[in-house]
Amino acid sequence: MKTRQFILFVIILFVLFSCSKVTNNLKVPSQKINNVVIIQNINLVDMTSDKIIKGHSVFIKGDKIIEIKPTESIKIPENSKMINGEGGYLMPGLSDMHIHTNKDWNNWPVSPLRLYLANGVTTIRCLGPKGGDQKYALRWREKISKGQLIGPTIYASGPIIYGPVQDPERTVNKNIDAGFDFIKLYSFLSQNEFQKIMTMAKQKGVYTVGHIPFQVGLDGVVSNGIDEIAHIEELAWEFVHFNKQLKIKGYKWIPYVIKMAFQQYQAAYSNLSIVDLEKKLARSLSSVADKVKTADLPVDTTLYIDDVIVEKLFEPNTFISKPINKYLPGSYINRFKQKKEKHQIQFKGGEDFAIFKRNLDRLIFNYLKRQKVFLVLGTDSGTGAMGIVPGYSIHEELRILTESGYSPFEAIKTGTVNAAMIVDKMNGKGNFGTIEKGKRADLILIKNNPLENVSNIKNIVGVMASGRWYDKAMLKKLIEL
Repeated sequence: MKTRQFILFVIILFVLFSCSKVTNNLKVPSQKINNVVIIQNINLVDMTSDKIIKGHSVFIKGDKIIEIKPTESIKIPENSKMINGEGGYLMPGLSDMHIHTNKDWNNWPVSPLRLYLANGVTTIRCLGPKGGDQKYALRWREKISKGQLIGPTIYASGPIIYGPVQDPERTVNKNIDAGFDFIKLYSFLSQNEFQKIMTMAKQKGVYTVGHIPFQVGLDGVVSNGIDEIAHIEELAWEFVHFNKQLKIKGYKWIPYVIKMAFQQYQAAYSNLSIVDLEKKLARSLSSVADKVKTADLPVDTTLYIDDVIVEKLFEPNTFISKPINKYLPGSYINRFKQKKEKHQIQFKGGEDFAIFKRNLDRLIFNYLKRQKVFLVLGTDSGTGAMGIVPGYSIHEELRILTESGYSPFEAIKTGTVNAAMIVDKMNGKGNFGTIEKGKRADLILIKNNPLENVSNIKNIVGVMASGRWYDKAMLKKLIEL
């Protein structure tokens, strides 16, 4: 009897310890539906324009913004909660529109759900879950909505469609029936598979996001009506000559196409500066950007990964010693130290090609920018396999966009206004992204003007996610190790 009691005691202790590790003893802030929260004395960055509206207050009830008024004219309702903005800047929460959820997030040093929120990311969109039954993101979404879990609003695709696809209708219907918001198509689909999936998706009214399959190409995805391209870097394959008719399948395409790209880089581009590279590719760059613009195709940015790859290959000690990398999974750090990490393997012997790829991706961005192509902020974070720290990566992506020619307003717009417009096309739920009456209360309070420098967004005073307020102390607690 005593043995059974002891075993039960140990089990209870284990459960309590495990729960405390995951939750950090921090409860989801209460959200009383009948009470009003007022964020007062703020400079409003509502993102409906690039103008700052000074001396205003924002009223929130439940998860919605219900009023925006000059602070001097407000009347304070009974039982309302006051948050003094102290002359700070209130802007919409950011969206990372290209992430990957992973069933093992609770085994990370800190759950990425918390890392996103602590960095002002109030919306994430999963472009393909990793591991598990692949419906866990939908369960997390429900728990977050009910206040049972801390995290941003989640939109999600089902399992990535890699191919081969035997039954396109069943593939699309499985995603619909499970409650996913869209489908994600991958690089390995044949022309026939891609066409059949796209036809079925159009018939069912399902939003499609994807890579540009190697056998399909940009012209093929445009003619079949894909809704969105998942990376700027997908357009880089348009500059590589390879045999699209080869009878190879699945992941065997990756080493083949990379080999062809590296051979062409060595033959024609290895000694070129980015200025000379642009001169040589100007006509092709214009052609690709024109096609994307004419098709009215949104493209996810995901440029930060190039910086990460270059640092991993050329400055591994700098990479591994970065303070934020303490949040990466231990298993990833071990692989990196053993030189068994994904990009260490892919670029082995061709490290210089990573610099060329970064330059090419930046040039593609510049030409998309010139054509005013619709871009959406995304970082490809969350997998735990590439060295990208969720949440922190959004600030690096914004930095790159402004360094590459976007104004701070244009860069922020990709992760607020543009993100909401995409979600609205995707599922009709894009009621966020600006600070306006009736919009979802996803907000970031910061000390300094983000329209002067996007780095100011890092200095966060508080975050509101769907009406739940996290002050600076709570945000710090969220990501404590």
